[in-house]
Amino acid sequence: MRKPAHTPKFSVVIPAYNVSAYIADCVNSVLAQTETDFEVIVVDDGSTDDTAQIVSSFVDPRVHLVRRSNGGLATARNTGIRAAIGEFVAFLDADDRWCPEKLAAHRQALEQDPNASVSYDWSVFINKQGQRTGLSMAQTQKVITHEALLLKNYLGNGSTAVVRRSVLEETGGFDESLRRFVDHELWVRLAFHGHHFRLVPHQLTEYRIHPASFTADTQRMLKGLEAFLTKIATYAPDSIKRLAPLAIACTHRWMARAAFVEGNYPKAYQHALQALRTSPQVLWRDQRAPITFAAIFLQAIAPKPIFNGMLQLGHRFATGWFQDHSKKNQILW
Repeated sequence: MRKPAHTPKFSVVIPAYNVSAYIADCVNSVLAQTETDFEVIVVDDGSTDDTAQIVSSFVDPRVHLVRRSNGGLATARNTGIRAAIGEFVAFLDADDRWCPEKLAAHRQALEQDPNASVSYDWSVFINKQGQRTGLSMAQTQKVITHEALLLKNYLGNGSTAVVRRSVLEETGGFDESLRRFVDHELWVRLAFHGHHFRLVPHQLTEYRIHPASFTADTQRMLKGLEAFLTKIATYAPDSIKRLAPLAIACTHRWMARAAFVEGNYPKAYQHALQALRTSPQVLWRDQRAPITFAAIFLQAIAPKPIFNGMLQLGHRFATGWFQDHSKKNQILW
């Protein structure tokens, strides 16, 4: 049991499993924060590579390594929460990074809004080499309710959120029965029980994408979605009864878009059809959905040279739209 002389404002929890290629970059992005009042808890979840050795090489006394047998993402995060002593717990996946102003911005947001249980920010994409791709996750200013979150994880990914430690302890943290949608379910649960979310409207998280990572395991993703909806039905049955088909359709739409970006056009077509068959409402739940479906179906009927030309034009348009949208959302808070 650690007996620190000082209680930090933040506990940064990093679950890690066989991430030796990225863990140093990840930890260094925390150590580069302008807000310095933090501890870093890296939970090595039974790695078989040298992840633990790399973490142990950091001499900064704020970095702590917790080793355990492999138990999955939820278990690793909960292990980190139990070890945390900070007022706020910030989650960072081991292959992602933060911008230097991340913790300072979240501290200001949470101290200005004592009613907020969770703060979150926006993400930009980086590739395996750590270079920004020019694209970002859709940036939305949305009133967060459990039903809105049921249809879309507006927090984006597991590296954007900061949560009051007292809230995590009161609510039991992450559900260890789930293998996927782990953070998504916690956000739905917190919103259902009346916890408030505070957006920090800045791009402060760098989310690493891996080739073929989004759609390689479709069946497990859909099985995870089933478990996610089953879990939520235990505390929000009316919402599941009304919204489960649309939630499933939204997931197929997301997988269709991911497969299309990867160039797996047959899989993109399959998921697009399934989305529309499950719930036609999916067409107007996301402003990008009609463009996504149009591009997928165009690829199926257009000659390859024509489609390739239109794809290049569409990529330039999408990149410009994201960049323009990002600038418009860089507001003061």
